[in-house]
Amino acid sequence: MKKETESEASPSSIKKRRCGYKKDWENEYLWLKGVEGDTERAFCDLCKTSFSIGHGGEYDVKRHRLMETHKKRVQQKETSKSMDAFLRPKNDFLADKVTAAEVTSVYHTVQHATSYRAGDCGTKLAPTIYPDSDIAKRMACGRTKAEAIVTDVLAPASVEDCLKVLRRPLNEQREATTKAHTPFFSVASDASNHGTTKLFPLSTTKLEENGLGLDMISAYSADNASLNYGRYNSVFQKLKENNNCILKANCVANIVHNSAKHAGDRLNIDIENDVNKTFSHFSSSVKRIEELKSIHTFVEIEYQSLLRHVPTRWLSLWPAVKRLHDSWAPIKTYFLSLGEDQCPKSLWQLFKDDQDGEGNPLDLQIYLSFLSKIFHDTVLVLEREDGTVCELYDMMFTLKTKLQQRQSDGFFGAQTGVLLQQFPDRQAAVLREDMCNFYQSSLTYLEQRYDFSDSNYQKKVASLALKKSPFNFSHLCEAVEVLQLSKKLDMDALYDEYCVVLPHQQAIVQSGATVVENGEGLFTDDRMLDGHKEQMFGKPHQVRIQVKSNFTFSCKDFYTYVVKEKVLLNAVRSNKKYKFKKKPE
Repeated sequence: MKKETESEASPSSIKKRRCGYKKDWENEYLWLKGVEGDTERAFCDLCKTSFSIGHGGEYDVKRHRLMETHKKRVQQKETSKSMDAFLRPKNDFLADKVTAAEVTSVYHTVQHATSYRAGDCGTKLAPTIYPDSDIAKRMACGRTKAEAIVTDVLAPASVEDCLKVLRRPLNEQREATTKAHTPFFSVASDASNHGTTKLFPLSTTKLEENGLGLDMISAYSADNASLNYGRYNSVFQKLKENNNCILKANCVANIVHNSAKHAGDRLNIDIENDVNKTFSHFSSSVKRIEELKSIHTFVEIEYQSLLRHVPTRWLSLWPAVKRLHDSWAPIKTYFLSLGEDQCPKSLWQLFKDDQDGEGNPLDLQIYLSFLSKIFHDTVLVLEREDGTVCELYDMMFTLKTKLQQRQSDGFFGAQTGVLLQQFPDRQAAVLREDMCNFYQSSLTYLEQRYDFSDSNYQKKVASLALKKSPFNFSHLCEAVEVLQLSKKLDMDALYDEYCVVLPHQQAIVQSGATVVENGEGLFTDDRMLDGHKEQMFGKPHQVRIQVKSNFTFSCKDFYTYVVKEKVLLNAVRSNKKYKFKKKPE
C-alpha cells in the first residue's frame, strides 16, 4: 500500500500549470487581442486567426510574430497606411489640420534656415515622439514635397499677400471725394557679377506686371557704386526718368566704413593686413589655438576666436580690429614666446620691440586701441534693424562733430592717451600726427560722400523722429515738401493726425523709445517680389527669401493663419505643386 501511494504522488503524475492571456501584452503587440471565454488562446488582428498560448505564454506570441504569414500581413498593413493618405474620406475632419501641420513644419524650416533633410527627419520622428497624436502619425513631408511647397505654394502666396497690401488704397475708408492712392514702397537691390556682366534683381517690368505703379516708389536703396548712383546712366537715374520724386537711399553704413578705410590706408601701419596675418597664423592650426587658449587662461582673460576680415564683406573689418584689441595681452605673449626663429617674419616686426618682455609699448597696440571703437560703434548703430531715415542725419552729423572735436583737442581715446605717455616724446609725436591725419582724411571723405547741407532731405525729415521738442506742424510741412508728397497726401487729414500726436509729444520725447516703437504701425515690413534674384542665387534660394521676407508670422502664429486658408491647403494637397507632374503649357 505504501509504494502505491508514493507512485500516485510522483512528479510525472502532477498536471503541468497552464499559461493564461495577459492584457499587458497588448501594449507591446498592438495586433494582439484576447479570445473571449478562452484564456489559453490569443487572437491576431492582422492574420485574423487565433492561436494557443496555454503552453508557452508570451513565448507563443513571439513565435507567432516570427511566422512568415504574419510578416507578410505586417508588410501589407504598412502599405495600406500609405494608400490611406490618398483615400481619405471627404468628411475627414483632420485633413486640414494634418496639411496645416505639414506646411507649418516647412515654414519652420525656412524661417530657421535649416535643410529640407532635417525637416524630413523631424516629420518622420514626430509619430515616435508623439505616439498618441493622430496628426503626427499622418504627417508625410519629405524633401521633394517640402521644396515643392515652398517653391510653388508658399512663395507665390507670400508674394500675393504682399501685393494685396501694396494694391489696397490707403484712404478707401474715407469720403468718396478724397482721392485714393496705394501705399508707397521702396526698392532695394544689389548687383551680382557674372563674368563681365552685371546682373540686377530690379526690373521695372516686374513691377508693372504685378500692377505696381513706378510713381509709388518712394526710394531706391543700394550700395554707393557709381553704377547705382552715378550722374549718368545709373540705375537711380533710370528710375528717375519714370519717377522724378524718387529719393536716394544709398548705404550710409558703407560711407562710414569707407571713410575709415580710406583714412586707414594712409596710416603708417597696414592695419587690415596685420589683422588678417594674425588670424591666418591661428586658423590653420588647432595646436596653436590650444596654446593661445592656455595663455588666455593664465592671464585670466576669456578666450574669443580671432575674426577674419573679408574685403568683399566690408562690415567684417572693425569687429576684427576690436577682437584683436580685446585679446591683445595673450596675443602679444604668444608671439613673443615663439621667438624670432619661429615667429613669422612679418608678425615678428610688430612685436620685436618688446622681445625682452619688459612691457614696452608697441605701435600696433596704439593703433588697435585708437581704431577699435571710433567707427565701430557708429556702424553698429547704423546696422540696427529698427533704424529709420529720420535718424540718419543726426547720426552722421554727430560722427562728423565728434571727429572734428577729437582732432581739435588731440584726443585719441583715454586708453590710447595712457599708452602714448609710455613712448619716447619723438615717437609719441609721430604717432599723434599720424592719428590727426587719420581724422582729417576721414572727415574729408565723409564731407565728399555725404550731404551735410540744409537741402538734404534726411535733415528735413529728422524732426519726424520726435527726439526733440517742440514738434510743429510746419516741420511736417517741410518733410512733405522735400519728399514731394503734397499732391499725394490729404494735408487736412495729416493735420488731424498731427493733433492726435500733439498731446503725447513730451511723453514720447522723454520715453527714449525708438522711432519704430513710437510709430508702430506706420512703417511697413521689407517685402520681396519675384524679381531677378533667381539669376543671382538660383530659384531655391530665391523662394526661401520670399517666404521669409513676405510672411512675418512666428511659426506658432503661422499655423493659426494657415489652418484657416482653405485655398492654400488645397494647393498643398494638389499634385500640381510638383513640377515634374505638370503638363507643359
